[in-house]
Amino acid sequence: MWHRLKNFFQGLTTYPILSPDLRTRRQVYQWLRQRPTLSLGDWYVVYGKPSNLSYAIIEFAYQRLADYSGLEFGRMLPSDRLNEDLCWTKICWFDWHMALCDDFCQWFGVDLSNEILSLPETTIGALLKFLEDHRKHPHSHHHSTYS
Repeated sequence: MWHRLKNFFQGLTTYPILSPDLRTRRQVYQWLRQRPTLSLGDWYVVYGKPSNLSYAIIEFAYQRLADYSGLEFGRMLPSDRLNEDLCWTKICWFDWHMALCDDFCQWFGVDLSNEILSLPETTIGALLKFLEDHRKHPHSHHHSTYS
């Protein structure tokens, strides 16, 4: 009993460190509200297709990145910097990388878990290119720089 109670209280002290910073998320959300919201199809036509990104990757990102961050993907731009602009590591759960790998495997049958340390944390566009490259070439080792 004492052990379970101790674990409960340790969890309470750890929870804020691992959970999203909701105040920062609201600030980023307010900043993004200045932009129009593009539908999935429009985002693909305006940003995805010119960057040689498949509709499937844009659809994945549109749904899953919004789930991880609590932000509308339709307001994001490929040039948005994950940490400097979107405060990604503050507004997402600490394990968003693992959720991304799990979701990517479910959607595309490609295991990214060995590549988790290679996930680009520069821009939305770099992250999408990384995902596209791994979707197209699931078994090759990618050592490209994504910027």
